[in-house]
Order: sequence, then structure tokens, then C-alpha cells
Amino acid sequence: MLVTSLLGCLPAHAGSATPADIATAQAASSASGLLLGKFPGESTYDKIWSAATLYKDASNPILQEFSLQGQLQVQYATGDSEDGHFDIEDFKNGSAANRQSVWDDHFEARRARFGFNSKWYQYWNLQGTMDVDTTEGASNLYRDIYELYLTYAPSNAFNVSVGKIEVKFGREYEISAKEIVTFERGLVSNLFFPGELTGAWATGKGIAGHWFYQLGVYGNDRAREFSSFDQGAIILGKIGYDYAAQAGLEKAAVSFQYLHNTEPGYKEQDDDNFYASSSPSFTDCLALTNDITQGRFELTTDILYGFGFDGNAEQAGTSKAIHQSDVFGISIIPSYFIAEKLQLVGRFQWATSGDVAAGTTNLGLPNRYEKWAPNVIPNGDNYTSFYLGLNYYLYGNKLKIMNGIEYSMMDGGIANPGKNQTATYDGYTFVSGLRFYF
Repeated sequence: MLVTSLLGCLPAHAGSATPADIATAQAASSASGLLLGKFPGESTYDKIWSAATLYKDASNPILQEFSLQGQLQVQYATGDSEDGHFDIEDFKNGSAANRQSVWDDHFEARRARFGFNSKWYQYWNLQGTMDVDTTEGASNLYRDIYELYLTYAPSNAFNVSVGKIEVKFGREYEISAKEIVTFERGLVSNLFFPGELTGAWATGKGIAGHWFYQLGVYGNDRAREFSSFDQGAIILGKIGYDYAAQAGLEKAAVSFQYLHNTEPGYKEQDDDNFYASSSPSFTDCLALTNDITQGRFELTTDILYGFGFDGNAEQAGTSKAIHQSDVFGISIIPSYFIAEKLQLVGRFQWATSGDVAAGTTNLGLPNRYEKWAPNVIPNGDNYTSFYLGLNYYLYGNKLKIMNGIEYSMMDGGIANPGKNQTATYDGYTFVSGLRFYF
């Protein structure tokens, strides 16, 4: 059906045209793609990756582009803390959701996705991606809809979209998982992450030359397919200013972001091989971000604050008491290309919250992978980490090898001598992996 639809958009030829005439017309056309046997690009990598584009022709009045897209990120992790060694196998034993992504006890399929992207009638874009089930022995590939949305884009100043998308709060999350320079996003960024939600949103840039914005409303439940819109809402607003010209930089932008959550802590029930995550346990979140690029150097900065929630939340059909304190954090990520394809990356994170008391939730150690260190209390009130990484780009972000080591500390937890658990964490994690997308 897909091929038939795409062929129907190709230029028509008179019935008397010979195969040679058709071949000549196609050769002169600007159209390209796998269906036409035309693979643009100069390098071998260019031609291989262009095969994912089934059809592309900016002059076609109906269909301008239809491409397949996929993503695979595989990584190995190991670490040591003051209480002992931990690795991918410990992570796998943590939950059914973790087991879903671990291969042979040694490697994690961090992300595995497949989908499409298409442009229609000049102003309409339809794209979608599904998460692939990487569980060993899985009966089918489909796990859930990661994103599926339609965008109407008549101008840079105004785009409006509807569907399901990864809701991105803070600069670290605005950078696609395909392009992030660290293995994982920051601890505080993850605490505030709303998830993949269904809703409607509008974006624009170039307002008065420099301003950009975003405003969106989404259902609060992270569902396998689409939100049911009966469990509250996430409201996200952003306003930013591009000051590259004034600063004499290649890229420079600052933004202020505000997120409101009407049902903090809500969690959908798990469904077969789909494991829903909870909505952030914060009523409101604020972010001040800055991003600059000049030559080989890049710097990303996030300053984040979340207003905690104290009350009950529905989680998987039952009521659960939540006592989440306020959280403040900063993340600074500098990077520099020390050679054409070799990039040095650093990150400093610091976060703090209210004092830990019995029954409260403050800061939790990262799920990947420090939380799985032996005898650790995964909750505290102060967190500091230092990351150092080295990335090698075989074909830009589309094919790269990443290596990183992170030293982190958490204190302020409540010790549990009965379980031989200490109130602090002090350790490092090493991660190495391959990241690929088309």
C-alpha cells in the first residue's frame, strides 16, 4: 500500500512514452529516492543513508518527501561505589522494564525505534516512531507508539501540531536523544521529564528577528498509544531570544520555560510489555537555559527548579501518598572538538532539596546506573556529579562511538542498618556504546 501510494505521486507520462523516455525524464527531474533508484550525496555514507528516503521531490505539489527513520543505541556500563561493584546485570534485575532492554546480561539496547517522516502539500508534515521491543524472545517488535503527530507549518513564525510527542522541558531534553553528547541527561532534568504525551502545541521562531516561543497542552497519562485526557494535564510554555548576532557567535540562545502539572505523580497501569512511568511529582517547574556554539566549542546550561507536591496520587489504580520536596539544580555541559571527528565532553551537575525525613522523596540516584549499586539508599538531599566523555563521529551524529565516565556523590539519606544500607553514595560509572540513526 505504501509503495502504491508513493508511486501514485510520481510524475505521469503519456501512454506512448517508451521506457527510455521515462528514464530520461526521471534523470532530468529533481526527484530522488530509493523508489527512483537515485541516491544523492558525495560520500559512501551519504549514499547509504539516502536509501532511507523512499521519495523526495520539492516540486511535487502533493508529496514532497517520504522517508523511513530508525534509531539504535547499544551500550555497556559498569561501575564501583564505596559499597561494591555494579553493572548492567544489576540494572536488569531491578524491574521488568529494565529486563526488557538488556541483551545477554552485558549490553543494553538503550533506544530502539523505527518509523517514518513525510511532507505533504508543502505545509503539512506527518511523522511517527514506535519503540521496538528488544526483549529476548519477544513475540513481536512493537512495544508502544513513541511519537505520532501532524504539523501544519505555513511559516517559521507559526507551526501548530497535534498528536503524541516527547514533551521536552529544559535544554538538555530539547536536544534530541540522537544528538546529546552525554550518555544520559541530567538527574534533575529526568526528575522533571513529563514523558511522551498526547496533546496540541504551537511553536514559532524568528519573531521580530530574534524571539521564539512554544505553548502546549497535553494529557498527563503516559499511555502505550494515546492519552485518555481524564487524568489531568501538563501545560508547557517557553519564550526565548536568539542573541547570536549581538554576541558575535555562531549560535546563542537563552530561554525561560514554565511547566504546570495538574495531577503530580499520576501513573497509568502497566499493559503487557509496556511499563508506564509516573508523571513528575511537582506542581510547577521553572527552567532558565542558555546554549552557545562558536567554532569547535559548545556550551549548554540549565538552571532548574521544581515545586514539590504533598498529597495523594493515583498510581496503577491505587492511591499513593506522595511527599516530594522542592528541588533546585544546575547542569553545565561544555564540549570541544579536539580533532575533526573527536569531541571532548564534560558536565557538572549539582542539585539540592529539602531535608530528608521518613516517608519523603527528595533526590533519587539516576536509574542508569548508580541506583543499582549494592547497599545503597537511592534517596538523598544533595547530589553532585562530574562527567568526562570522548565521542568519535564516524558519520556525524548518525553514526558515532561514545565513551564516558561519571563520578557522583549523594548524601543526606536515611541509613537502614537492618538492610546494611548507608545514607550516602560515592562512586563512578563507566559507559561505552554505539549510537546510530537514519
